[in-house]
Amino acid sequence: MPWIPIRSVDKHLYKMAMKMKDGYSITVKSFKKDRIVTIKRAGNNFEIDEDGFKKEKLTVDENALKKAIKDTIDFEYPKSHELMVTEQSAKP
Repeated sequence: MPWIPIRSVDKHLYKMAMKMKDGYSITVKSFKKDRIVTIKRAGNNFEIDEDGFKKEKLTVDENALKKAIKDTIDFEYPKSHELMVTEQSAKP
């Protein structure tokens, strides 16, 4: 997936996450690739793994996903203009 403007990345991630199958993941990286956010689907829940300013894991349901994505992106990438978004399939 190419670079996505920061203004629309939260909406884009939410749409991708809702269409994602169980076991798949989405990775968001900054230009320098020093901050990484990974969103994994596990049934009806989503695991958000932050590896940047904070190193923590969140588990949220579908209802809280949109706010969790927005808060995470705003915190981890305050000065970024574009983010790289990639989707990985589940490992066999």
